[in-house]
Amino acid sequence: MGWVGEVVITSVTRRKFCNRGFFNMPLCPKYGIMADILILVLPTVGEELSFLNLLMQYIITLVAVSVADFVTSDMAHRLLHRRLSQYERDTLFGGELKGTTVALAKSAVILVMIKLLHPFVFTFVRLLPLWLLQIVGLVLLGMLLLDMVSVIYAGEMRRRRESREKKREKSGKKSGTARTREEIAKAMSEENLGNRLCNAVWKRLERAYPGMGEREDIRSGRYVFAKGLCLNKLLWIFIIWAFIGDLFETVFVWATTGVWMSRTSVIYGTFSIVWGCGAVIITIVTRRLANREDRFVFLSGAVLWGVYEYTCSVISEFVFGRTFWDYSDMMFNIGGRTNLLFCLFGGVLSVLWVKSLYPLISGLIERIPPAIGMVATWAVIVVMVADLLLSGAVLSRYVNRLEGEEAQNVLEEFIDANYSDEYVESIWPNMQEPGSGTPIWQQETAQ
Repeated sequence: MGWVGEVVITSVTRRKFCNRGFFNMPLCPKYGIMADILILVLPTVGEELSFLNLLMQYIITLVAVSVADFVTSDMAHRLLHRRLSQYERDTLFGGELKGTTVALAKSAVILVMIKLLHPFVFTFVRLLPLWLLQIVGLVLLGMLLLDMVSVIYAGEMRRRRESREKKREKSGKKSGTARTREEIAKAMSEENLGNRLCNAVWKRLERAYPGMGEREDIRSGRYVFAKGLCLNKLLWIFIIWAFIGDLFETVFVWATTGVWMSRTSVIYGTFSIVWGCGAVIITIVTRRLANREDRFVFLSGAVLWGVYEYTCSVISEFVFGRTFWDYSDMMFNIGGRTNLLFCLFGGVLSVLWVKSLYPLISGLIERIPPAIGMVATWAVIVVMVADLLLSGAVLSRYVNRLEGEEAQNVLEEFIDANYSDEYVESIWPNMQEPGSGTPIWQQETAQ
């Protein structure tokens, strides 16, 4: 439906059909992922059609739409080294009145569509046999992955060919035999079948995004590790803030309750995934606001952090059947999942991050020697992915044990033998069943 909406709007404005999908298939994955998240989060606000509930659902939708546009634009930029479209301008955090107006209207339409169409789609899907849904899902997923690979391959081939042509053009100018653009285009079109397919994909992108800029040569000049806002830098921002966030929460809980407790998100190490992912999202979304007034950055950061924390609480409950924080006993809380105090704290932290801390940390990361930086980055990726997978398996097995399920395979037997209930509860002492209102550490204190 997202693809249809973009095609209709673009075709009407340009007066001709235009496939606005990033991939070749009639799909816009960002709308599907965004809809899945909203379908999980919006009902937790409340089913009553009150003004406050609708306002909260609209704010959540607005932030989700803006973040999805930012992330989509950023991913396309990294894959193709071009800006396909200035999606980030038409968001709540774009810093422009026209863009904010577009985001407000777009979010209203998406919220209405989810409210009206999702019940019918859900009912229709439930009528289909499970085996048919699994087959269709696997086929569509495979086609989408192949489509994605073709676009990425086309972008990389285009980048390499343009780099070669630039070198030939420079050498040709020196020798007086430089080729014209028409000659270059003709030579590229007469290459093998694979390159012709790449040209076809690229021409479709150029028709869909006529404002697509020239390639940004991010590899020119002396190589600097994690230069600009790249994936390597985002990874280290994630690690740094996951560590800082865990330490901050540990000290904050001790100062407010007098209890030292683990606040980590993983089995091994002191890392808060919520803080790490939050820092990455704030960095991507608010980078355009560095030159704006502090109050604008503060408001954007406060709203973004509140919706982000609320969404994390809902997703963790959906995946593991447990919540890891509950603010029901605090004033101005929203469903116990976030509260005004932490939203304001997120706004203050966003100002400090955008204006002062990010430029400092970014400069320090870029001073790391390239060889050391790349080795350390891949080492961190391997260790963190293994830690996250193990932590998820241990937590899932812990919940199953509480429900009386026996180990079904060698992995579950290994987890049972090495990660007892007491050990899991010491790692996540603030974990609780939804609606119980009593975390594990308080239950142990009462006993």
